[in-house]
Amino acid sequence: MEKIRIITDSASDLSASTREDLTILPLAIRFGDTEYLDGVTISHHEFYEKLIESDTLPTTSLVSPAAFEETYARSVADGETVIAITISSRLSGTYQSATIAAEDFAGKVFVIDSYNATIGEGILVKYALLLKDQGLSAKEIVGILEASKEQIHTLGVLDTLEYLKKGGRINATTALAANLLNIKPVMKFGTGKLDIFQKCRGIKKSRKAMLDAM
Repeated sequence: MEKIRIITDSASDLSASTREDLTILPLAIRFGDTEYLDGVTISHHEFYEKLIESDTLPTTSLVSPAAFEETYARSVADGETVIAITISSRLSGTYQSATIAAEDFAGKVFVIDSYNATIGEGILVKYALLLKDQGLSAKEIVGILEASKEQIHTLGVLDTLEYLKKGGRINATTALAANLLNIKPVMKFGTGKLDIFQKCRGIKKSRKAMLDAM
């Protein structure tokens, strides 16, 4: 039976401890002059604490081609075929890193752009593991994932626009007006990027809009 390893990045918000055949490569997160490895030297809880305390937004760095290449080489040497599933290429250069590193492992490493992040990316990874458990080959799994990934849509409500303002995505005037009107936008992720799905006044209306869409 074909030995298959699934590799993803930490933007999938998954824990590698649940599966021996799952490898998660951490993105780097920088707060000021201090850099952390996502899920390794900083937990999700610690990240949000620092986000609230910080006056500026953190920055992230992609997983390097070298990190992917090292992991690929180790897996292939162990007789495994690799399926790498990454955060959307519209959000990060991680997909490009994974693709560059795969050039020397033709037929043994397959790279998939999830078109998603966080729970949406995680769903695709879990689906890959499920198909693997059902005994499908790596090529069969890749074909199914490529055909299925555009069906995954993530919806969420922004409780505050503060971080959009800090990141320069909206100006201070827009943020102030939205706060005064109690605007809680529903965001949609599913086309490889984040878009506003619907603007609602109040968290209850936003949640209803999200549930209606689902």
